[in-house]
Amino acid sequence: MEHRSDRSDGKRRDLRRGSLRSIRRSMAFAGVFLACSFLFADMVGYAKILDIRAESDRLVAEHHHDWSRATEEPRLKMITTTKDPFTAENTYSYLRVVEKGSGRELFRKPVPALTQLWISPDSRFIVGISSVKLWNPYQLVVFDRSGRKLLAQDFTNDTRPGITQSTTNAIIWFQQPDPNIRLTESGGSAVLSIEDPLGKPREFRFRAPA
Repeated sequence: MEHRSDRSDGKRRDLRRGSLRSIRRSMAFAGVFLACSFLFADMVGYAKILDIRAESDRLVAEHHHDWSRATEEPRLKMITTTKDPFTAENTYSYLRVVEKGSGRELFRKPVPALTQLWISPDSRFIVGISSVKLWNPYQLVVFDRSGRKLLAQDFTNDTRPGITQSTTNAIIWFQQPDPNIRLTESGGSAVLSIEDPLGKPREFRFRAPA
């Protein structure tokens, strides 16, 4: 009986030690995951020259931005003074929309650096979203087809779960690669829905043009 009890005690001690090791590993993994999900380091500054486009049945939207050293001076002036990328002084980033059939330009506007474009199915709204954080005051813009700016939003101070940021370059606030963008209108207002990195829809309301 004594030998059997000793063996049982030994097994219980081994199980406790194994459980403690598992708990420590889980806590260490969770700590690393949380740290990485909030902030990660950049090796070099964002310096891309990017061209993207989106199409609907009636419109083509084109975006260009140049974040290379060639445009560093005007971008630095903007981010350290007005923080307004929508002025004529912005010659390094634009959104251009044309009619698909005729090729007629509807508007060309200075905008922040964007990384994805979306056009509503009825071709009334153009949405630009961005994961660029460096010297980029807004990561969401909405225009109507005449070029009127309806919404601009910054996410760099957003602390919602799932949002990840690098030290300077990037902010991931929407589901990638497809954020499942949707837009509905009701009673003179519009609701834009964009999925966050956790797959949950976030809503943004703005006044819809007549």
